[in-house]
Amino acid sequence: MVLISILMAAYHSDATILAAINGVRAQIHADWELIIASDCGSDYLALCRANGIVDERIRMVATSAIGSGPSAARNAAMAAAHGDYMAILDSDDVWLPAKLSALLPLAMTAGLACDNTYAVQPGGGTIATAYPIAEAAYEIDALTMMNSGMPHFPLFRAELAGAGYRDDLRFAEDVVFNMELIARAAAMTLLPQPLTHYIQRPDSASNGAGAWRRAEAAYERILAILAREELAVPVGQHDRITDAIAAKRDFNRAFGAAVEAGNTMSFQDFAAARKRALK
Repeated sequence: MVLISILMAAYHSDATILAAINGVRAQIHADWELIIASDCGSDYLALCRANGIVDERIRMVATSAIGSGPSAARNAAMAAAHGDYMAILDSDDVWLPAKLSALLPLAMTAGLACDNTYAVQPGGGTIATAYPIAEAAYEIDALTMMNSGMPHFPLFRAELAGAGYRDDLRFAEDVVFNMELIARAAAMTLLPQPLTHYIQRPDSASNGAGAWRRAEAAYERILAILAREELAVPVGQHDRITDAIAAKRDFNRAFGAAVEAGNTMSFQDFAAARKRALK
């Protein structure tokens, strides 16, 4: 039995996935399995072997159809997972070696823990962290998570996953999934140290052509799902969560207007610039 299952959705990820995998293999905590869910038909284990990576802790599954989306891919990996705890890693991001060893004690105590996401340029230039960097861990709620403007990549007890990701969401699906994790765990423990490098690639789901339009459609769908009360929402926070999603939609529209006006900044660059302007 393995302690931690790491779930990785991969779609045409040949150029980035090896760095993500090597970040996992460099973890101080070694009791893990990495399940790669191929959503494009690529054999990522063959790519690993061709690059000298042979590790029995790495497995691969495939989605039922090419292009099923990140939710379906993560759910496919989740269905194959054996761990008591789960963690999410995108195929174009990189973990620092202490990620699992630092978060595991917190997740064992609280059920759900995350580190401080660090948005960085592909060449290594820094953009911003989700929270001020600090040493001491503290609890955050769903609204704090949403208002940070950054994705979160938690480590959590497997039973908190519920039915997994919503297959009908292909954008902001992580926001919804993390909100439901927090609803089930009551809070998420944040270790405000930057152990996840969230790499801002121009062709990523958040920054590629038309990304803001896909986000607009996703936020409208999430608001409709919230209105039907189909999501696990933290107690007493339904209206405030709805307002937070509406605010994210409005911010995305501002980003879209900037894109249409010829602004080539990534979403995180845009968000960081807006924060600086408000100080």
